[in-house]
Amino acid sequence: METPYLPIGPEAENLLQQHGGPIILPGQQGDYVVMRSDVYDAMLGIESDDEAETIASVRRGLADMDAGRMRELDDVFGDLDSER
Repeated sequence: METPYLPIGPEAENLLQQHGGPIILPGQQGDYVVMRSDVYDAMLGIESDDEAETIASVRRGLADMDAGRMRELDDVFGDLDSER
């Protein structure tokens, strides 16, 4: 799942350029926290795109487990052996 890319208003962008964020933006359904991506990556301890992809992969795997999209390891290996 790709992260949506939406432009922000010039006032919020100026604030983010000054100190990176986070800043709070009020919305119709509540407040939202926004920050520059480099500040967010530093907060998470991410130093490279590879690390970011690893974290995203783990999150996708956990979501699959929560949704019940998993199989027993022996079944997977059995299927792989039968394909040879």
